[in-house]
Amino acid sequence: IMGVVLLSYWTIKETMQTDLSQSDMYLSKYQNIDENINDYLQKNIEFDRRYEAKLVDIDLGKKEGFIRYLITTKKGKPVDNAQIELVLTRPIADAKDLKLTPSSVKEGIYSFEHIHLPKKGRWDLILHIRIGQNERFYNLNADTRTKTVKPI
Repeated sequence: IMGVVLLSYWTIKETMQTDLSQSDMYLSKYQNIDENINDYLQKNIEFDRRYEAKLVDIDLGKKEGFIRYLITTKKGKPVDNAQIELVLTRPIADAKDLKLTPSSVKEGIYSFEHIHLPKKGRWDLILHIRIGQNERFYNLNADTRTKTVKPI
């Protein structure tokens, strides 16, 4: 019995020291996402009917990295009036989250420049785009060591 109590104590102690955070895939706590997932999915569908957002270029491995997104209508017309927030977050700790707004916008290309990441490795990119009443979240996984980008 004493061994079980000690192992239970050790498990709780180790868990409390682990630097893990809750998922914020839609820039919200998972409880809120769970309650409103159909609304989020419907907003994504409505956005996709009218607009396209595409990752044009990314390099986070440099001392000052950059990310560029292109936003167009479905007919290919550049959109320059979108409200965009980009959050770069580590999957194991949200204390170092970077919230960015575009440095420049030209012909539908939204540039996030001079990005300095405090650590190399895996970073999650959460892009929130709002154009009028339409909004969309894009979630990507990037790695500064291999320059790979994958959807989450």
